[in-house]
Amino acid sequence: KEQDAHRKAIDVYTFLGIEPGITVADLWPGGGYNTHLLSRLMGDDGKVYCMMGFYGSGRYDTLDKIEERIKEANLSNVQIFSKPSDLPVGSIDVMVSIRNYHDAKTPRDQLLAELHAALKPNGILGIVDVATDHPGWDDETHRLNEQVVIDECTSNGFELVESSDMLRNPDDDHSIRGFDEGRHTMDRYLLKFRKVAK
Repeated sequence: KEQDAHRKAIDVYTFLGIEPGITVADLWPGGGYNTHLLSRLMGDDGKVYCMMGFYGSGRYDTLDKIEERIKEANLSNVQIFSKPSDLPVGSIDVMVSIRNYHDAKTPRDQLLAELHAALKPNGILGIVDVATDHPGWDDETHRLNEQVVIDECTSNGFELVESSDMLRNPDDDHSIRGFDEGRHTMDRYLLKFRKVAK
């Protein structure tokens, strides 16, 4: 709960057009923070697809933790999928990728093609990741330049609809690493993409 003020999850969901009763996908959910919130928000008429693995994500295997959370909290509207290609085609209204797009194995064209296929026409892909002044990927700080994400997505069937500064932190000098103390206050970008016909 101490991180809630920094995550601004409900504000992020609102920005992306997430509302009760739709089908959302939590991409690579970690410990299930967003899966849990989305499940409550979706209600009985909505669905949450919990997509466990991006490519190359073996060291982040949290399936047991997710299954336990679903059971203990009775998140009955959550379904687990192992990989992007398992997601039902044309079934999802909004996808969220919260601070994990950078961990997907490059090139990400196949990943984006599978996400594109799973979205409904005009479906939304929302990406939050950590900002850097470094061009491209900064392995030292575990940050990915915003323009890389924009270029990759717009080259693979998505259009950038809008971006938001709600998660920005001008006091972050971009030297904090993704695993350091204070990582929850890092400067982050929020991008909203829409699926377009390829």
